Amino acid sequence: MSYKTDRVAGEIVREVSRILRDKVHDPKIPLMTTITAAEVSKDLKYARVYVSVIGDGEEAVSALNSAAGFIRRELAVSLRNMRTIPALSFRLDTSEEYGRKIDSILREISEHEHS
Repeated sequence: MSYKTDRVAGEIVREVSRILRDKVHDPKIPLMTTITAAEVSKDLKYARVYVSVIGDGEEAVSALNSAAGFIRRELAVSLRNMRTIPALSFRLDTSEEYGRKIDSILREISEHEHS
């Protein structure tokens, strides 16, 4: 990614986190929902926003995608200096789960070597 897309992605992570905390009150989105990353297209028209959820992640992602228009409008208010506000698409971040799986495998290998 370029410097500009990285900067915009960082702004999106920060602002979407704030919007979820302060303005989105959907019971399908758990309080323990964390925005972990964002990827922005080169033309700044689209953004994939990755979330980590404690609880039903699929339901939360579905609710976030339903609220994407509202969140985008709120982004437009807070990011007034941007000409175009990207269309948001929320995805479940599975990197933490993947890391736990790798850690578990490494632990098993270590235990096997020591026995």
